[in-house]
Parts: sequence; C-alpha cells; structure tokens
Amino acid sequence: MTRKDGMEEQLYRVIIDTLPYALLVLDRQLQIVLCNRSCEGFLEKSAQAAGGDKLSTLLAHRDLQIQARAVLKNGGTKVVELYLDSTEGIPTVLRAVVTALRLEAGAPACCLLLLENISERVGLEEQLVQSEKLAAMGLLAQSMAHELGNPLSIMTSTLQYVRDRLGQAGSPGLTDAIDIIMESVNQMHELLLDLSGFSGAPRPRFEATDLRRALAQVLALIQREAEQRHIQLLRQFDDPFPACQVDAREVKQLFLNLLKNALEAMPGGGKLSVTMGLVPPAAPAGEDKIRIEIADTGPGMSDSEIRSIFRPFYSTKPKGTGLGLPFCRRVVEDHGGEITVDSRLGVGSTFVVTLPVRQSEG
Repeated sequence: MTRKDGMEEQLYRVIIDTLPYALLVLDRQLQIVLCNRSCEGFLEKSAQAAGGDKLSTLLAHRDLQIQARAVLKNGGTKVVELYLDSTEGIPTVLRAVVTALRLEAGAPACCLLLLENISERVGLEEQLVQSEKLAAMGLLAQSMAHELGNPLSIMTSTLQYVRDRLGQAGSPGLTDAIDIIMESVNQMHELLLDLSGFSGAPRPRFEATDLRRALAQVLALIQREAEQRHIQLLRQFDDPFPACQVDAREVKQLFLNLLKNALEAMPGGGKLSVTMGLVPPAAPAGEDKIRIEIADTGPGMSDSEIRSIFRPFYSTKPKGTGLGLPFCRRVVEDHGGEITVDSRLGVGSTFVVTLPVRQSEG
C-alpha cells in the first residue's frame, strides 16, 4: 500500500467516524462488518467490539431484520422507524435506512444501515398534534358549556325543589328516584368541568385551603359507591398539616377524578388507599410540599398505557372520554405541582400528586 493509499484510507475513516449518523455495514448473515464511532451511542458498545456481532443482538427489532434481508435479496432501499424502550420510560425513536451496496462481481452481498435518532423531532410533532387537538377541544368545550350549562343548572334546581316537596309529602320512593336523576345530572356537570379545563379557562384562584378537609369531603361523596362495589377505603392523613394555597374547586375535581378512576379500576372489589402528608424541603431554602397518594388494587397498566394515559382522548374504558386525566395534569401543573403514576400488571396503580404549600408570587 502506497503512502497516498494510506492517507486516503485514513481520510475515509475519519469522514465515516465524524458522520452525525450511526453507520453499519452488514453481510448476508446480518453480521456487522464495519461501523463508525457514532454507533457507540446507539449500540452502547464500542465500534471495535461491535464488529462481527449479529444485528439481532444489538438491535432486537424484527421489522428491521426483515427489511435488511429483503434489501440483501432484492436490492433497493428500505426505511424503518424503530421504537425502543429506555430506562427513563421515554421511548427512543430511530430512523433506519437500509440500502444495498453495489460491489464488484463475485463479492459477497452487503448492505448499508444508517441510524438517526429522531426522538426529539417525533416528540415535537406529537406536541403539535396535541396542541391542535386541544385547540379543537377548546372550541367544542365553549359550545357545550354554553348549550348545556344553563339547562343543567335549571334541571338541578328544579329537581331539588321537587325532591323537597316530595319529602314533605312522605314519598321516600320517589325521592330516591329523584336522587338517581340528580346524580346523573351531576355527572354531566363533571364532564362539562373536564371540558372547560381545555377551553382557555382562567388561571386558578389560589386561597388558603385545608387539603385534608377537601379530600375528606370528596371521600365522603364516593363512600356509598365504594361500598356498592365492595371496595374498602383506607385513609391516612398526617397531622399537623398547614393550609395550602390552591384553587379549592379545581383540586376537589382533581381528587374526584382520581378516586373515581380508582373505583372503576376495581369492578370486583378491592382496596383503595389514600394518604396525604407533608414533604419537607430538600434544601434549607426550599418550600414545603403536600404529597397525596391514591392507590388501587386493580389490574394495573402496561408501559404503553402509562405513556398514553395523560393524552387527551385516550381512554382504556369502553365509554371513556379520555379527558379526566389530562384535566388532572393541567390542574396540577397550573398549581406548580407534579403528578406521576406507578403501575404494575396484576398488582394495581398508584397516582402521586405533589403540590406546593405556597404559590410563588407573580
């Protein structure tokens, strides 16, 4: 090899290693013949150590292997998007381009595989789609709130009047029927509240609120339903407890949504555990926070379901609207808090809400 050939080979290698894409050359058995340094970030293995490995051991993606074999057999180019799970729970999205390499006659068949991490781009596209959905949701919410809000208020007040008169007349059977109708009307009110959360509603009105009392009131509302479903309610509130600056109406709706979801997750009965406590600040100058945990013993959720439950219109229920949990997240974020979920199939789900005790000024 001449000095010129050596310099050219070194130049080619430098160019390959500085490419912003992971580059791999695969033989007919889908073994790695050559790869550049950018592959190390994708394969979690050095380029030198990856040589000779099977593609399936580094990227266990069936569709990619199928397309690579098709290119080796028929030539041409194939494009595949790969969704890979990561330890952070956020999937990594790779764009894979597989191209047949034209070599001299008699040489073994090879193909070129280029990998590009497009997770950020996909994330931005999803955010745009969600923004468009929320804008459409806002228009729908405004229309529904206008068309249904006033009639529902009239129905509620009229039913209350009829119920009181029937009670005075000694007709307990009819008053029970009125209670059932009023419960349905209240459910429609709850749906309107969910919808209004996406219609450009005003900022929360923060005021000092006893969160223990607010949560206890919501637990009293669902007590009867829990008994009917054979669900045991367990509650543990820390004491003493400071008042928290929140929008009481929105926070009560937040609690109600999470508790109703927990009840509906246990149609055959179970346990619903509710805990609330003060979280000391991590730093001396930090702020106190309130931590609320709502845990059920339902069937739990898969990883893909957990990634989607806070998206508008996504629901695992046959007749679900997919608005309850997005509303919850919006309320928590407006309060400067955080909502997370931990779920295991066959064990149950735990939703954790963390709210600051005091709101920052401005």
